[in-house]
Amino acid sequence: MGDLMSQRSNHVRLVRSNDKSDVSKAISAGWARILRTVGKGTFADSIDIGTKTIDRALTGESVPELHTALNSLAVDITALDEVFALYGLRVKPLKAEPANDLATISRLSNLAGQFAEALSDGHRDHRETCQLADTIRPLMTALTAICLEADQIKGAA
Repeated sequence: MGDLMSQRSNHVRLVRSNDKSDVSKAISAGWARILRTVGKGTFADSIDIGTKTIDRALTGESVPELHTALNSLAVDITALDEVFALYGLRVKPLKAEPANDLATISRLSNLAGQFAEALSDGHRDHRETCQLADTIRPLMTALTAICLEADQIKGAA
């Protein structure tokens, strides 16, 4: 079979290297989105940091340590979507946890109402697009969990 080390191909994923500023802006965007939903105090308490740490991350004054940034995934799995998108990646749970179906239905209904309201003047502007995206992101996670559950069922059949 030969020496595996001598057979290395040295292929590297073709992803642009991002500087600290790019990552800082992406963290700020994701965290700001989450804060609109859960609030700064709840977010800080949930990941055991001070609100000043959040403020510094939002303004770009500093970039949170890796463990702090990753802990934000416990609050919302989409918290670092913007960061991972810089590298062409996305985060998904290793094991699907089907969402509370009634809550998902309620959130889908709320989304339909928001969408209709956004289109009531005949078009959707940039603010409405951002508001819709904030509502859609957690729903995508819940709906993906349902799809993953179905895939597991089909695989077991």
